[in-house]
Amino acid sequence: MTRKDTLMAYRNAIPVVILLLALLAVAGCTQPEKTPGLVTAGPEMNATPVLPVLSSPEPTGVPDTTLPVTSVTMIRPAARTTTPLPAVQQSLSGGYTRYSGPDYSLEYPAGWSANSSTLPLYEYRHDMHGCNAAPAYDLGRELRIYSSPGSGLLFYSSIVSTDRDIWPRNFQGNVVYEDVVNSVIGTLDTCANSPGGAFTIAGISQVPLNGVSYTGIRADFAKINATGFTDGTGTAWVVTGREHRGIFLFYRASQDAGMQPSLSDYMFDSLRLDPGF
Repeated sequence: MTRKDTLMAYRNAIPVVILLLALLAVAGCTQPEKTPGLVTAGPEMNATPVLPVLSSPEPTGVPDTTLPVTSVTMIRPAARTTTPLPAVQQSLSGGYTRYSGPDYSLEYPAGWSANSSTLPLYEYRHDMHGCNAAPAYDLGRELRIYSSPGSGLLFYSSIVSTDRDIWPRNFQGNVVYEDVVNSVIGTLDTCANSPGGAFTIAGISQVPLNGVSYTGIRADFAKINATGFTDGTGTAWVVTGREHRGIFLFYRASQDAGMQPSLSDYMFDSLRLDPGF
């Protein structure tokens, strides 16, 4: 081809190229939107989504303190409640009746009366200014009283369902057994050796307990200058259990002194604690 023919061919091809480009542009505008392809997840993409965790402040150890936390309601855990098993009283030969409850069993003279009540537990705190008594936080006690006709002889049980150390202590950390006795037969809302009554402790010793592997503490005592109780003497067993704290106390008025030793020993010997005490 001559040069003139070549130029003519290029001129003729230009409109065709422009037409093709226009058609391609129109086809691109009218093409449906592409759907993205599926992505195959690798092992690191199969993890379970984790919800965001709102951190709360460390507990301060102060009871009943609610710390402000945004959008979080602080709920105090419900106290554990137990329904006591029905008590069974069984007449025995020899003039005795056995009481069997959820925490212990005991034999007492058949002619005695027995009753129970639920009372607040008082704590007795000793400091440099003396002693003060106040209701314990969120704790009560079951008090059972077995009494002879005329109430000259009495047997008490005071049971608290707790593993806290509730015993009153002096500056040296020793248990003040005068306060322990006072909490049962003294003036509940005052410390021992107050105008409500004075107590003396004659001796402290360990005693074995039926039904459990640990021992109790025996405290022999005397009560004088009493208000509401006649003067007398008695014995208290103080028990620090695994889930309970208990006081078992025999008391006799002075005029019934001759009956105390054998009957007291019999009742304490018949005492049997539940294995879960």
